[in-house]
Amino acid sequence: MTVDALRRLQLKELELFKIIKKVCEENGITYYGMGGTILGAVRHNGFIPWDDDIDIGIPRPDYNRFCEIMEKKNCGEGISFSSLYNDNNYDRSFACLIDKSFKIIRHDKLKEEHFFAWVDIFPLDPLPNNKYLRKIKLWGWKIRRAIYRLSAIETRVNVHKKNRPIHEKILIWIGLNTPLGGLFNTRKCAIAIDRYFMNTPYDKVNYFINAMGAHKEREIFSKAQFGKPTPHVFEDTEVNIPENFDSVLTQFYGDYMNPPKEKNHHHLKIV
Repeated sequence: MTVDALRRLQLKELELFKIIKKVCEENGITYYGMGGTILGAVRHNGFIPWDDDIDIGIPRPDYNRFCEIMEKKNCGEGISFSSLYNDNNYDRSFACLIDKSFKIIRHDKLKEEHFFAWVDIFPLDPLPNNKYLRKIKLWGWKIRRAIYRLSAIETRVNVHKKNRPIHEKILIWIGLNTPLGGLFNTRKCAIAIDRYFMNTPYDKVNYFINAMGAHKEREIFSKAQFGKPTPHVFEDTEVNIPENFDSVLTQFYGDYMNPPKEKNHHHLKIV
């Protein structure tokens, strides 16, 4: 993707983010930028120059309310909101706001995926305070996440990604060389992940997880670590980032103020 095309995609996603931000502000919904969106705000006051998406995280109680609002909202021509509960063809365990006027092709997987300009909205799900119960809960999450990936290995897994741990390489080999993945329905697997954490009351625990975040176990945080949503400059607007962003970014990226030599991004082509 050329620099100009990437910038056009970023600006389209910025428009989608502003819709999400307005809904959150008008309805008292807590949200945070996540991952590269936090890093972009802190290090670049906007997008990471080579990044191609915006990620938002919303605590589970507010996330459910946000989805209910968005499912009824008219966001404008060509703009649509999808979640597991308003779109029977949707098979991701997080919500997405897309603009169908801006079509792209993702080709970082075995099969090309035709998609649109998008912003992902992740639920931040509760984890038990007791460390042993938390470990048990996380094992269940890892199994469900692995089965989900296995069920859609050709479209959900970047099989060419470098430096994977050995257990991921084994699962990918199984998915590519056996019919095991075909035994699972991807949408049902996504619903299983979405519902898995719901029996833990969010307001009574001190930990949460972005269950489908790209950083896996590094997406587990204490509420104190995130703190209050804090506005920070992002392009021509502001995005809420964690109050303790240094702790969060260090957990995500280590020495986050020094850009890496290898730039991580989706492999996209604008149609």
